[in-house]
Amino acid sequence: MDHNKIRGELVYRRTYSRPFDNGEFEEWEDTVARVIGHQRWLWERAAKHDLSSSETEELLELQDLLLSRKASVSGRTLWLGGTDVAKRREASQFNCSGLQLETVNDAVDMIWLLMQGCGVGFHPVVGTLNGFANHIPNIEVVRSERKEKSGEDENTETFDGDTWTISVGDSAEGWAKAFGKLLAGKFPANRLIFDFTRIRPAGERLAGYGWISSGDSSIAKAFPAIAEILNKRAGQLLTRIDILDIGNWMGTVLSSRRSAEIAFHRFGDPEWEAFAKAKKNCGEDNPQRFQSNNSLLFHNKPTKLELRGLFEMMLEAGGSEPGFINAAEALRRAPWFKLTNPCAEILLGNKSFCNLVEINLSAFNEDLEGLERAYYIIGRANYRQTCVNLRDGVLQDSWHELNEFLRLTGMGVTGVVGWEHHEEAKYWQQLNRWAQEAVHSMADELGLPRSKAVTTIKPSGTLSKMMGTTEGIHKPLGKYVFNNIIFAKADPLVPKLRGAGYDIMDNPRDSESCIVTFPVVWDNVSFDTVINRGRKLEINTDSAIDQLNRYKLVMDNYVDHNCSITVSYSPEEVPEIVEWLYDNWNSYVGVSWLLRDDPTKSAADLGYDYLPQDVVTKERWEEYVNKLRPFDWNGTDTYEELEDEGCSTGACPIK
Repeated sequence: MDHNKIRGELVYRRTYSRPFDNGEFEEWEDTVARVIGHQRWLWERAAKHDLSSSETEELLELQDLLLSRKASVSGRTLWLGGTDVAKRREASQFNCSGLQLETVNDAVDMIWLLMQGCGVGFHPVVGTLNGFANHIPNIEVVRSERKEKSGEDENTETFDGDTWTISVGDSAEGWAKAFGKLLAGKFPANRLIFDFTRIRPAGERLAGYGWISSGDSSIAKAFPAIAEILNKRAGQLLTRIDILDIGNWMGTVLSSRRSAEIAFHRFGDPEWEAFAKAKKNCGEDNPQRFQSNNSLLFHNKPTKLELRGLFEMMLEAGGSEPGFINAAEALRRAPWFKLTNPCAEILLGNKSFCNLVEINLSAFNEDLEGLERAYYIIGRANYRQTCVNLRDGVLQDSWHELNEFLRLTGMGVTGVVGWEHHEEAKYWQQLNRWAQEAVHSMADELGLPRSKAVTTIKPSGTLSKMMGTTEGIHKPLGKYVFNNIIFAKADPLVPKLRGAGYDIMDNPRDSESCIVTFPVVWDNVSFDTVINRGRKLEINTDSAIDQLNRYKLVMDNYVDHNCSITVSYSPEEVPEIVEWLYDNWNSYVGVSWLLRDDPTKSAADLGYDYLPQDVVTKERWEEYVNKLRPFDWNGTDTYEELEDEGCSTGACPIK
């Protein structure tokens, strides 16, 4: 049995397989057919004619690439492509976006995009958003007790001279516009009522999107929390931290990993230190702040002293934040740059989207001709994904206008460390040329603007698992790994997995879920051998500098936007990291940082309940797989979305 493929099939079924009207779920061939139908729709609309036989043949080539899992369109298109909602709300086709959060309309845009499943990067901007007209002493919440959908999609708002009431409709538009009413409202009220009685119960599958409803539990927390911020600033402008908190509260509404956020602040501007430390010890008083990764923008090269100071802040807060972005280099690469998406692989303007595809490089070892053709096919599909109408009745026109101009594409790669040429600059340069030629050929044929930036590398946690390959540019922790994945105990997959011999244990943090162990092996990646307590382990011993040099190689030779990579490091490496950053600042846009756990140690050694990725010996791995029996996929309907460690490290939870 190919255990990497078994895990990949599980990830597909739990993440991208949609239900049919009869309650059954898609197979991979059904999902791909739906995506190809969406690509045909985009192409014919942009070209203003039915596809020719040669163009249809090209779609069949794209279909073959997807079926073989050698390449993929964006995860958002895998989930929603070809559906009615994807054609009515075309922003739903993008994984990520970015905007400056400055006005009420910006806030409505932001929550609207989060409701579409689109992650948001945002920059809090002071000067427009402000608090209530006066302090409102009484804030009340009326929760929903509905047992079924109400059918009342619209909001209503009333003010009777003393009491201001916002009744929230049972729809994505209703929720988004209700946030706008809250932020814009300046009634001289003594009482504010949030009425959520129209909202459907939790657990119901949403007809258009296919996601599971969270009911009113999250929005009933977010609205009064935002109201308290507006109360605190009654008659005043909101501060950057106020706007950060409002953006973070909006990100909690779906209570799922679809609501990824990243927030930005310019280094040296007012409140920058408060922003940099916003998440330190925030768990009890400001739990919403965990919703976003936070990064500082540097428009001038920092000194070594400033870099050391950043790492001191990071280490005091757990080692990962605040992140920091070289905005000068980002602007050199992308003159429109204002911020990035949550995983930081796309350089975005104010109100623009990240638009992704990727190729599994390790699937094309000894096949450069096939790789070139794959770039041509998937690159043209990537450009067609920019051919969207973003005037959906909610978003400001600026989103559509900027997309019409920038046409940003994101030609990504995964399985990098398993590719035979991953250390050779000339091959990365060749990949970049192939990407440019492919994307621009589609633009030229359609008579539309060329993409202003084409290539990137994203973390690729979920799609890489589905393809059975290593994640993005990251090197696995070891050759033989037990990947521990969380399932709801009620998931119908659990008894099937137990019947096939998989180890299943209770989740020590959640009585309603369990943890299933999947064996993974990386035969096409080189590792170092160490002896630890008599155990022979093959592990990743790359230093932080090794990882940064891999990042620099692709930034200098392949990437137009940014390469998203999480660099694992130890505190002892900080002096070397500072020297590297100072010497290579012009090759750096931004990376994520994560304190390194020793891969030779167990969860107990490290003080954890369990490890998502547990490196084991070859003998232990083989002992485990030898007891596993073939898995019966029949009847394995999706229960709820897979809880995954996100994009390799948990830093970005977008699929």
